[in-house]
Amino acid sequence: MRKNRIGFTLVELLVVIAIIGVLVGLLLPAVQAAREAARRMQCTNNMKQLILAQHNYHDTFHTFPPGRLGPDGSNPPGTSNANFDAAARSGCSGMVMILPFMELQNLYDSGNLIQGNIFSQMAGWATPEALAAIAERPAVFACPSDIANDTTTEGGQTVGVSSYSLVGGTNGPSSYGTNVKYTNTEMFMYYNTYGMQQCVDGTSNTIFIGEVARGDNEDQGSVWAMGSRLRSNVRATRNPINTPPGLGTVLDLYGVQCNAAFSSLHPGGANFAIGDGSVRFIPETINLSTYRALSTRAGGEVITTP
Repeated sequence: MRKNRIGFTLVELLVVIAIIGVLVGLLLPAVQAAREAARRMQCTNNMKQLILAQHNYHDTFHTFPPGRLGPDGSNPPGTSNANFDAAARSGCSGMVMILPFMELQNLYDSGNLIQGNIFSQMAGWATPEALAAIAERPAVFACPSDIANDTTTEGGQTVGVSSYSLVGGTNGPSSYGTNVKYTNTEMFMYYNTYGMQQCVDGTSNTIFIGEVARGDNEDQGSVWAMGSRLRSNVRATRNPINTPPGLGTVLDLYGVQCNAAFSSLHPGGANFAIGDGSVRFIPETINLSTYRALSTRAGGEVITTP
């Protein structure tokens, strides 16, 4: 009499393993895509907060903040820390000025990052309170897809990094003298400020903020507090989205690479905050002329935002 088998044969076991492998192979990409979609949505929400803070700032001061404060070639008032003597590190980012409009008033106050006339003076980085403040990385400045550490080192000091930079037109800080006031057509430039009325091209056709993924490359990154030419908190559209670091850059008079591209670790492009308050994903394949036109405030171009 034939006995009943207990268990699986080797062939049956291999078939089961093969089926499980196929299912895993089908499900993993879907899971990864879902996770990336969630990260991209969080990144979009971060940029939404940043652009709305810009608008709230405008409602209060009737202008958008400058891209950077602080004199080139000399220290801002009160600076005595030799580690921050370099002109490239002496500025204060325009991102600092919108902190109170993102429920970050305590961080803004704790470091006394700006004092006196908000458009012309800044506190020195030398105070322990300021150094502690700029070492923070508020969550709003961190894209979940960016694998960078929360901090980096500038002049021996720890500073919080950022996944986002202000848009500095088509050329940005590519060349300058000792007292720089750029004449590019961007919304965010060094020192000068512009309001809605100067955005002649229309806010729905002008990008204000873009992604700058640091990843594992220090040359690609940005810092949120310091208006640094080394870390380019004001970026330009000179180069296509996701251009690798070092390509198409221009050396300034200090030998610093400028015009690093906007970039992200989202597949195929990067998020940008538009002047009308929306956030859109712009593909890296966008026509370069169109991309550059989006970064001007008064270029007179006729374009459609992707």
